[in-house]
Amino acid sequence: MPTPTKTILLTDDRESARGLYQELLSDAGYRVLLAENGVKALEWLGREPVDLLLTDVIMPDMNAIELLPKVRDLFPRLPIVVYSAFKETESAIDLEKLGIAAFLLKPIDPQILLDIVRNALGD
Repeated sequence: MPTPTKTILLTDDRESARGLYQELLSDAGYRVLLAENGVKALEWLGREPVDLLLTDVIMPDMNAIELLPKVRDLFPRLPIVVYSAFKETESAIDLEKLGIAAFLLKPIDPQILLDIVRNALGD
């Protein structure tokens, strides 16, 4: 029996980034849900089962620093991969406390992203 497709919630305020990462992850066999900010991500998490949260840090309305504690409260075991164009944002997030699987610095190498996602999902 084939393994069901795993679902990734991709949260990024830039449409171009969402499209790029969605294509990469979809081509690798993942189902990808898209959200443009933390508010929309929480809406998705309330409606759909998700296997991984992949999120940018800097976003309007609700950024990842505000989003991640809420996600952890609701889904303590959900794997989370965080990325940013700004190295200093890594220090603003308590990665260990929030159980972040990885922090990636943009620009993200596509193969490294796929490797990190597969590892976080146990694929």
